[in-house]
Amino acid sequence: RRTLPSSLTSFSSVEGKEIFASAMSTGGTSAFFSLIEQLQTQPEPAYCGLTTLVIILNALAVDPRRSWKGPWRWYEESMLNCCIDLDIAKKTGITFSTFVCLAKCQGLDVHAVHGSDSTVEQFRQVVKQTCTHQKLPSSFLVISYTRKVLGQTGTGHFSPIGAYDEATDNILILDTARFKYGPHWVPLELVFDALIPEDPDTGKSRGYAVLSYDGKNDEISNPDTICHRCNSPLPLSVLFGSKQNDSLRKEFKHFLESLLSDITLSSVISFWTKDRTNDNYIWELVQPQLQPVDSVDVNMVNSLRQLLKALIAKESLDMPSSLLLTWQWLNVNKGIKSEVSCPPDVSCCSLSRTNGSVRTLEISPGEALYIVYLASLSEEQRRGIVYEDGISVEMKIGVEDTVREQLLAEAALVSYAIETCDW
Repeated sequence: RRTLPSSLTSFSSVEGKEIFASAMSTGGTSAFFSLIEQLQTQPEPAYCGLTTLVIILNALAVDPRRSWKGPWRWYEESMLNCCIDLDIAKKTGITFSTFVCLAKCQGLDVHAVHGSDSTVEQFRQVVKQTCTHQKLPSSFLVISYTRKVLGQTGTGHFSPIGAYDEATDNILILDTARFKYGPHWVPLELVFDALIPEDPDTGKSRGYAVLSYDGKNDEISNPDTICHRCNSPLPLSVLFGSKQNDSLRKEFKHFLESLLSDITLSSVISFWTKDRTNDNYIWELVQPQLQPVDSVDVNMVNSLRQLLKALIAKESLDMPSSLLLTWQWLNVNKGIKSEVSCPPDVSCCSLSRTNGSVRTLEISPGEALYIVYLASLSEEQRRGIVYEDGISVEMKIGVEDTVREQLLAEAALVSYAIETCDW
């Protein structure tokens, strides 16, 4: 374990306890108790970002909508497999923008600020708002910072902020690498300085993010209030999660920009099948979600796929039939070809067991491609397509507005991941 630099104060030291008592007396520990109940050590050396997010999600009592073990629903790092490839994250960690994307994908309301876009006084106000102004904490502060500025070993790191003492202007960092450093107090201005250095992986500074949750992702939000660059929460996806492939997202983003406003389903299919030579290239961008736990989510998945079938049927000339075969995603990624025919009147949302209790939805590349196509359009264009009257009467039966709104939300999540790939 490393020794803390003299400019930092161990939480468990005599001075650290005195600072905590001072913070308690001035109401600077409103976030502390909810976070300390969930504080855990990161299970991998590069998992600081994932573990920090898990702590926040469990502190906010967000339902992961999947089982952890037995009947228990509880967030742990392996569930955060949208926006990232966990094998890559184990080796390299995640960037600030990927952290924000992951938080959004779990339905959190995120207000993220790069250190270079803030001032120390603005940062201080955010610290006070999250640490001192909440009787029942509904938001928490996370920092992405450079350890070297604090005199610590290592480079980039993520941590939740547990408390603030106004008398000493110190922040309590709840370090997830507890094998290296325990919780410690750091002067606020020094923390702010640690947000400024450029991350060599992104060419931008690190920063801070306020994460909150009001439970609205258990319902379908109005897409008119969904903004990819503001604080509005995005509903959880029940079909897909994004993979960590920023280079591919950037390539697709530039491809869309080259098309200007002339984006068609055919052009999107051409890109994501490499000009019809690889029907499974789309799985480099997204991956199917795990089996839903609640009957409500199961019904939502089935209804979504009925709606997708109706929308795709209108585009039959642009959608090759080979793309409507259902592939077991995990087998494709292992190089095993496992295709299942998907008749128009039969649901292909069968559940595929992979290893033990891990089960993913079995979804066709065509369905994934259609959602990416929607994600490539403006919100107004998406809404016009999803609510268009041209869908057959037979396919309209049982498709409520909440299903259409969820489909718009699925597209919004993919769009967000593409838009922020170079953020």
